Amino acid sequence: HARRCWYLARVRYLLIARICCRGRQALFSASVRGCPDAMSSAAGNATATDTLHAYSNMGTYFATAVCPTWLPTNHILFQLANIFLFLSYMAPAGLYGLLYLRVCLTLGSFFFALWGYVILCAFDTMVWNAFFTAINLVHVCVLMYVLRPVRLAPHMEVVYRELFQPLKVSRQQFQAAASCVKMLKDVEPQETYAVERVTRADCLTLVLNGRFLVSHKGRPLQIVDRLEFLDSPEWFGVCGSGGDHFQVTMTAMERCRVVVWNRDKLKLTISGDTFLQAVFDNVVGKDVVRKLLFVTESTQHNTHADNVSETTKLLIQMKENAVRAASHGEKDDALVSVWSWGRKPCYRADPETAV
Repeated sequence: HARRCWYLARVRYLLIARICCRGRQALFSASVRGCPDAMSSAAGNATATDTLHAYSNMGTYFATAVCPTWLPTNHILFQLANIFLFLSYMAPAGLYGLLYLRVCLTLGSFFFALWGYVILCAFDTMVWNAFFTAINLVHVCVLMYVLRPVRLAPHMEVVYRELFQPLKVSRQQFQAAASCVKMLKDVEPQETYAVERVTRADCLTLVLNGRFLVSHKGRPLQIVDRLEFLDSPEWFGVCGSGGDHFQVTMTAMERCRVVVWNRDKLKLTISGDTFLQAVFDNVVGKDVVRKLLFVTESTQHNTHADNVSETTKLLIQMKENAVRAASHGEKDDALVSVWSWGRKPCYRADPETAV
């Protein structure tokens, strides 16, 4: 490509040089034919006026060869139109860059149409540029509608700010997921939200406030805290032998509020957005990993107690005691603080592998 450009530039240079040489020869011949004694008089009587006159003749020749006459500078409307076209070439990437591009093209086409109507008085110029102005104006309106500020409900604003905004999800994308919310439910203390093998697991439930105790066959397993999912394993189709029903019982430890998504509708809605689907899989998958890690720690403590360090055994024992105390309605501040110390750093600060 570089060799081709260099070759074309060389050919262009040779053509220009050839035209200049021919022009000088023709000018010299014409001056000799028009003034036979020009050569003899120029030897002794050349002045600055004659030199300027020669240069003016040369300029007249080139004007005749290329352009008979140069038109005067165009109107300010024409200049403004070209300025906006020039600015359109500097549009950055992204939706806001596309909006900037369309605005510049709209203004440029508008000034061209105005120039064709007011100054040039050319009907076709006015019509074509008016048509271009209308098309770009429609694009501007569509982009402004897409980029409009989206207002979310207060409870969904918290969910978006805490879970999805750090992952670069736009408000427009999250609005599609928020439209699939089935209900916002308040759960009273000691009220059972789901019963194992009885309640259908056809939703995705996120805890906004409060805590839930998760138990299986009467045995406490873990505590689901704020901004954690109650049914995250079911998101990936992990339903066990119970089919579409919960495999655990969930009981509110205090006054709780949960947001419930229609799972099938949510999956269908985000299926058209690969990025949003990956974000949901990541957020829900991390919740599943946290639950599995705690259950695995508890299992290892029960089956391989000799291979576990004293610190790990003490931490697991305190967690299990906290769960049992919560299940019996006891309020031991020391155990609850140990539970919070053992779980929250894993959620807030520790890096986790995306699922």
